[in-house]
Amino acid sequence: IGIETGASYWHMVDLVWIILFPLVYIIR
Repeated sequence: IGIETGASYWHMVDLVWIILFPLVYIIR
C-alpha cells in the first residue's frame, strides 16, 4: 500500500464520519 493510497483512504474515512456523525446525532 502506497503512502498516497493510505492518505486518500483516511481522507475518505474522515469524510464518512463528517457525514455520518451529524446524522447519528440527529436521529438519536
